[in-house]
Amino acid sequence: MYITTELHGRGATLAPRGDIDFAGLDELRASLAGLPGTVVEVVWDLRAVTFMDIAGLHLLSTPSAPVQVSLTNLPPQAVRLLETATDIFPEQGWGRHLPTPVDPGTARTAA
Repeated sequence: MYITTELHGRGATLAPRGDIDFAGLDELRASLAGLPGTVVEVVWDLRAVTFMDIAGLHLLSTPSAPVQVSLTNLPPQAVRLLETATDIFPEQGWGRHLPTPVDPGTARTAA
């Protein structure tokens, strides 16, 4: 796993390359934990992610308050994972990370 970190003001963009799975989860969390304390917004840029399994959900569950976390450039497979997680566990708020956010109080319907 290779992770690029860019700091910009009070924000940071982390861009992993390869698979987000349990083998790389500790490294991803370490990148997040290694950010300066002044960072209040983290963007995970997933353009170079080739696969994401439930470890990606664990990563998004990593305590990071008061940091706001968002995702960008989600590959289709990661979108499907987040849609499935939103459908099964709407109260977890996974839908907020989708390109078109889903309110946890709103049920999604199959097309």
